Amino acid sequence: MAGRCFGSTGKLLTDGGGLYVHIAYCLRKCLYCDFFSAGVRIADWSRYVDALCNELAHRSHELAWPLRTVYFGGGTPSLMPEEEFIRLSTFLKPYMADVEEFTIEVNPDDVDDHMLGVWKNGGINRLSIGIQTFDDDALRAIGRRHDSKIAKEAYKRARNVFGNISIDLMFGLPGQSIEAWRKDIQTAIDMHPEHISAYSLMYEEGTALTALRDSGRLMEAPEELSETMFTILVEELSRAGYDHYEISNFALPGYRSRHNSSYWLQKPYIGLGPSAHSYDGLRERKSNRATLNDYMGHWTMEYTDAYEQDDNITETETLSDEELKEEYILTRMRMREGIPLQDYRNRFGDMACIGLVKSCAELADRGLVLINDTHISLTEKAILLSDSVILEIAANC
Repeated sequence: MAGRCFGSTGKLLTDGGGLYVHIAYCLRKCLYCDFFSAGVRIADWSRYVDALCNELAHRSHELAWPLRTVYFGGGTPSLMPEEEFIRLSTFLKPYMADVEEFTIEVNPDDVDDHMLGVWKNGGINRLSIGIQTFDDDALRAIGRRHDSKIAKEAYKRARNVFGNISIDLMFGLPGQSIEAWRKDIQTAIDMHPEHISAYSLMYEEGTALTALRDSGRLMEAPEELSETMFTILVEELSRAGYDHYEISNFALPGYRSRHNSSYWLQKPYIGLGPSAHSYDGLRERKSNRATLNDYMGHWTMEYTDAYEQDDNITETETLSDEELKEEYILTRMRMREGIPLQDYRNRFGDMACIGLVKSCAELADRGLVLINDTHISLTEKAILLSDSVILEIAANC
């Protein structure tokens, strides 16, 4: 097996990585959400920011590569009080000399002129606004706390301050029609954000939405309807000049999400906060346990040497050769370019590359995969079947 791309220090050569900061509080949880969060009514913001800063200070030795992107996700980062956002962003500044993209996720009803200025002055240069839909009935059905008027006003205000804005849309919502979805898409196109992320509504285990479906209180959209909606989305956004660069993501030229792309490109990243994940770019993955009290208790301990006792809040996994290969396929095939064969050969060896091409031959015959001298990628036909096609490739390699 050919070696991976290491420098003289034994570290993976990379042009940089990312930092994810999980802000775990929400005013209320959306019905479909399965991300870790807690109610803002119990928030101890000062202690939480202390814990985030202490975790980064303790783990700063892991930043053996330039930090290129920072992403505040959640939860609802836009709920963070001004003074705590300033304190956290100020703490991060020494690490951010090479940062090119600094994103914060915001709810539309948290956006006002003052906080836009605070975020901008704190170094944020990209907003991700969770709009989901412009249909008020659909917003109520999934438990969002804004309406379409608030969403449009939030975008308008943000547009006056930020030159790089992403919006989230969802399809396959309860009661959502093709006509309503087309209207959502056209409204988004008219806004002309630099980036659009669009997802089919998922009924995750343990969520309130799934409980409502299982009790018969709402109907899940038929799979065929969601597929039709996705096809319309791709056609309309492509016609409007958006690059469909990843299965669920569309960008105007030059505005791909650099942070999320780093996940798909196997670049290293550090995740701070409860439930956050990290990857060293080599073989090691870490995940913080999804427990707020234990996380804050650990990272706000009085004695620094107690920080060395990470076992109770962090799990570490060392990936095998096969797991590395599987992850590479699962992430790279989500992107429009697919798998670059030379990079795959460099990482996993000549025989692995030959095996990959052979395993994709039958899928190519079925019109699901494109194979050329440099790449293997999904066809447009395969996008709707992407999960099953990518899993089939990974299983056969």
